Amino acid sequence: MLPFQNLTAVQAAFAVVNKGVRPVIPNDCLPVLSEIMIRCWDANPEVRPPFTEIVKMLKNAETEIMTTVRKARFRCCMAQPMTID
Repeated sequence: MLPFQNLTAVQAAFAVVNKGVRPVIPNDCLPVLSEIMIRCWDANPEVRPPFTEIVKMLKNAETEIMTTVRKARFRCCMAQPMTID
């Protein structure tokens, strides 16, 4: 799902700046990633984490992210019937 897919770029920018609209975070998003997004989207720029902190947060979350990705790939592969080409 693309954020603001029903809006033009100008409409989306206006909604973000003037109305505080943010993209919808999918229900299946990892909590660690949604927390990073929410912190980065804070209306107060002084509260948003600096990029160096974002990098640290992502590094700290790397194991959880990679484990989840591997599990998702495994489930996908197991759901597909195996074929011999």
